[in-house]
Amino acid sequence: MVWLAGLITLLTIAVWVYAFFDALTSPAAEVRNLPKILWLIVIALFTPVGPLLWLFLGRPREADAPEPAAQSADSTSLDHLDPADFNQASDRDRPLGPDDDPEFLRKLNRRINPED
Repeated sequence: MVWLAGLITLLTIAVWVYAFFDALTSPAAEVRNLPKILWLIVIALFTPVGPLLWLFLGRPREADAPEPAAQSADSTSLDHLDPADFNQASDRDRPLGPDDDPEFLRKLNRRINPED
């Protein structure tokens, strides 16, 4: 009988942790029936019942979630990119990063190889 009480306690703790972090990470706009902060309080204070209430009454439904834009089977999310766009010269008169700056690379090479 002791092992049954331990199993029930372990199950209660696992459901509580799952429900609390699920409520914490759910978007506030998708939470049902109560504001998100109240759900967190209900889960924390009413340990055996609060997590179950969250799972059945407060958790966002999968059907309520907005569906991503449908893509055709032959298109990927990178189809709109043109590799030629990355090779165009920028409007800036100086390099964007230190690894694009020839002067920086020369100074770095001198610091790494002072004998050259």
